[in-house]
Amino acid sequence: MASTPGMDGVPMHAVTQLLDRLAAADEAQYMVTWTEQLLSGRSRLDPALAVRLLRAYRETGRVDKARDLAASLPSSPSTWNPLDTARLAIERAILCTIDGRSDHAEAELRQASRALAVAPRGAGLREQLDMHLTSAQLELRLNRVQPAQAALRLAEHVAERLEDGAWRVAVSMSLGHLAMRLADPRTAGKHYGVALQRSPARGLAAMRAHGNLAIALGSIGQFDDARASAEGACQIAAEIAAGWRHADAYDVLAIVEIAADKPLAALQALDDAHAALGDLEQPTLRYQLAGHRTMALAMLGRAQAAKQWLARTDKLRSDLFQVDAIDDQDLVATRARTLEACGSPREALDTAMPHAERLPDAFVTGSLNLVIARCAAALGENEVARVATERAALSGDRHGWVFPDRQASATLWHGALKSGDSRVVRYAEKMIAVIATGMAPPSIPAPRSASVPPPSRGSFPSVPPPSRVSMPTMTSLSASLGADDSSELERMPDSESLIYVTTPQGVTRVRSTEMNAATEGATLIVDTIAHQLRIEGREVSLERRRALEPLVVQLLRRAREGLSAEEILRAAGGPGPESADAEHRVRVLISRVRDLLGDPAAIERVRDAGEHGRTRYRLSPAVRFALVEPLYTS
Repeated sequence: MASTPGMDGVPMHAVTQLLDRLAAADEAQYMVTWTEQLLSGRSRLDPALAVRLLRAYRETGRVDKARDLAASLPSSPSTWNPLDTARLAIERAILCTIDGRSDHAEAELRQASRALAVAPRGAGLREQLDMHLTSAQLELRLNRVQPAQAALRLAEHVAERLEDGAWRVAVSMSLGHLAMRLADPRTAGKHYGVALQRSPARGLAAMRAHGNLAIALGSIGQFDDARASAEGACQIAAEIAAGWRHADAYDVLAIVEIAADKPLAALQALDDAHAALGDLEQPTLRYQLAGHRTMALAMLGRAQAAKQWLARTDKLRSDLFQVDAIDDQDLVATRARTLEACGSPREALDTAMPHAERLPDAFVTGSLNLVIARCAAALGENEVARVATERAALSGDRHGWVFPDRQASATLWHGALKSGDSRVVRYAEKMIAVIATGMAPPSIPAPRSASVPPPSRGSFPSVPPPSRVSMPTMTSLSASLGADDSSELERMPDSESLIYVTTPQGVTRVRSTEMNAATEGATLIVDTIAHQLRIEGREVSLERRRALEPLVVQLLRRAREGLSAEEILRAAGGPGPESADAEHRVRVLISRVRDLLGDPAAIERVRDAGEHGRTRYRLSPAVRFALVEPLYTS
């Protein structure tokens, strides 16, 4: 409309409904213009309009205007509608999170929760959704992963209860971004897929959904689908978003090609990105493009060119005020990979080691640990190589990551088959299959000849999971490994399945009907499928000991080197090592495990070498054990 109409006779709820529809259609800039025009003839801003203008300011990047407006509104508006009060508190919480004022953000979220508690029954679902999304963002900022996961689940639950409509595009994108930050690419892909389905086919929303879906799929090995989605983003950008958005779409394609171990294709995509960007400044995008070009050149072994682009990347990084923590970790991995390509494994190792356990669940950290493992192996530091490989494998198995540079890491994955941790073995088998076929397998097939258990591999101890986050491990995808393996799986009776059996000699993969043969001679058998422990002919149900079961499993996986106090608390769940009674809880847990096994001598207490060596608890070498696990966990 050319001018703002008079408001006389127009119900406020109708105006706010229209504004909410505009917000769902990504029209925040129009909302700002319209509302500011309305304000020019008014001395007072209605609360319902104020909170919507506040959000529109933030979504259009005018954070300073949003702060000023939030400060001008009542701190505790008792006369406001409860939903408007909740909206105001949520917006203030978001601004506090941006500013790093976590305590204030938490206080605002509590106020929003109180306001929603007194709202009319059945109302305020959109506000509840925003509150849970904001809470998840705040928990992530505070590095509290489990509460962030819980908030994301609540947001997903509320989103399912809301009516369908254009708003689902923005909400699904927000849910996808949170899931990716929580290292859950499959869930992220699901949300990005929902956003793509509900977006206009050739619009900006579809372009963004295609790009984010491509990154999620590429990170879990679905390279063909990821490439198709990235190319879809490039095509849309060429039609409606020339300039930096077009360049960003080509950068997404480059990321996918790097994940697919196609560095030459990545360089072509990056050339196209630079051509699309032209003379536009975009310092952050130029930094990302330079970093990805450096990585692609290093993967190709073009050491001198990689060094030159690494210098450019460092220069572009120094010009930026702030970079996301994952981007900083990515730069460390790129620098280490470049040094490796230059034939400087010691320098690469020294660069990477301080960051090996930082952001342990991130995709880029898995790639960094593989650089560490390859460089350590080249220097003959086999223990460092083993630990780094297992860190990468455990993260990959937990989250579904498929890391690049697979051919360069082939020796590592074949060595990982000797691990005493079935999760590491499972991931190593998956990576070997990806190297052979170029795609992530749907499952690990049964052995072609399974009349007797396959011979055990030589074993060495495993490292603990790389974080306290308990997330689902790898699930089946949708492709097939090969005709012979597929037919073998199809020929298996319904009553039969594939399982892992871990013994002191290593991990073997057998049919469930062969479990007795695979566990023959074991005096302690822990069956995680039946949740049962058998020792010296005595059977104990673990159904009511669910805190002890994962601890016992970890003790068996790391039978040789044992668990530290922190690892014991992590395995058993509950309060961590920072709790006041941590030492007492460790003693209680070990005492309960000893009671469960019926022999105090079954668990030994040892101390690491050195003045500051940690106390560890490990299974006695005299205990002959077998750990039975399903091939996959859900």
